[in-house]
Amino acid sequence: MTTVADGTGLPARPADTDDAAGRGQLTIHPRVVERIAERAAVDATGLREHASRWSLIGGGGRLPKASATVVGRHTRVAVTAAAAADRTVAEAAAGVRDGVTRTVHDLTGLEVDEVDVHLAALSGEPPPGLDPLPAAAAPRRGGAARRAGILLAFVLVALGALALYEGIVAFGAVDGPEPARDLLNRLDGAEPQTWLIPAGVVVALIGLWLVVAAVRPRPRRSLPVTADTGVYLSRRAVESLAEDTASRHPGVVKASARARRSKVVVRITTDGEPATPGEVRAALGERLDRLADRPAIRVRARREGGAS
Repeated sequence: MTTVADGTGLPARPADTDDAAGRGQLTIHPRVVERIAERAAVDATGLREHASRWSLIGGGGRLPKASATVVGRHTRVAVTAAAAADRTVAEAAAGVRDGVTRTVHDLTGLEVDEVDVHLAALSGEPPPGLDPLPAAAAPRRGGAARRAGILLAFVLVALGALALYEGIVAFGAVDGPEPARDLLNRLDGAEPQTWLIPAGVVVALIGLWLVVAAVRPRPRRSLPVTADTGVYLSRRAVESLAEDTASRHPGVVKASARARRSKVVVRITTDGEPATPGEVRAALGERLDRLADRPAIRVRARREGGAS
């Protein structure tokens, strides 16, 4: 074995005859990759640690935050970060993805197979002249045509399964009854019956109803709030808000509400104070004032243990 003298008087050390791979194995912990990715996200966004109110409420801590998995010489990284409002979301996400990929590979030598970027907050103000996002459309619930379509889909699936079964029986793969063939044999040569007339009328009316349900606008189940970005309250939310407002009055024993697009009806049970219904109506008016088209408010009161 070759030795190299170093002039220190100590025993000479063996000469390096093997390459680096023969001297041991380097293991990079996923936490190291996560720290590098977080630092790269800061460099890419230009934002230092950013505390999102939602992340703090949810226990998520500060941004950016990364998680990584390392398998051999490959890694996958997921980064949650904040972005500056002077760039589009797509540009900010692409910048974080490219920066994390490049930095992790340069500092660790690992092959970065995938970088998932989640932008959880925006910081700063958008540049002047940037058009705001258009307001969201009013949410609508599925109409009758949707339910009819689902029912028709189940019927078609059942018919397809019956046809498949009939084919298997016809080819002799299995033995069993043939309900479709028996039904067709019974219908063969059937004579007109008087009950066919009302049945045909009912079927025609159902078809007409389905056509009308398909073309008519879907019903709205929410009320718009005065805002530039399209904010809506569901009817159930309006009802809960009205019930909460009425229940806060000291003279109200019990309250329930029913909301429609044009009116909100609140039924209250009071302790008998005559001014309670008017005060509840005024309080409801204040809380529902943010609705763009404020509905009419009707308060129906009855005394506990007595009549309305």
